Amino acid sequence: MNIRIWNYSLFSDCKELMLNDKITERMFTNISWTHYIVVIVLLVASWYLFVGLRFYVNDIKEIVTGKRKRPMGELGDTNSYESQAMLNSQEALQTNAAQSSFGEFDSTFQQVDGLVERLKSVIANAAKRKLLKQEFMDYLRLVLAEYPTIKNSSFSPSVSELIVSECDKLDAVTLSQEEAEGLWN
Repeated sequence: MNIRIWNYSLFSDCKELMLNDKITERMFTNISWTHYIVVIVLLVASWYLFVGLRFYVNDIKEIVTGKRKRPMGELGDTNSYESQAMLNSQEALQTNAAQSSFGEFDSTFQQVDGLVERLKSVIANAAKRKLLKQEFMDYLRLVLAEYPTIKNSSFSPSVSELIVSECDKLDAVTLSQEEAEGLWN
């Protein structure tokens, strides 16, 4: 008698498991991939709408009302920093050339200004391309070799400090002051 009860309970447990599997199977086949993707897209869009309204409502209002315009090159333009640096460098050279004709700046100071702009663009480019430390140092040596008059001037320690600070600011290769001064050799 006990054996029959045990067999019956085992049979009923198996029967319940089979019914649960069929219900689960029907549940998964009732949801199509299209419905799933639509739900996910709606959830993601609502999340970004929430974040935008929660944290950036003032910025959005300023842009919509025209009080603030979106900076050029902010979206999709990866060379905006480089092109701005090159433009500033060209403007500085033109300004310095005009001022040197009047005798206000000497040629060494003009070269330092040109070198500073060039170094900023080179470091930004290296940070974007994620150069290795040795490649980056070789690149800087080539740039510094183009300015031999600054090497022995009183401006070289300041330029070395600029290299170290720009590398730290843009999270490029980390250089020490000694390594930056060694680039002049």
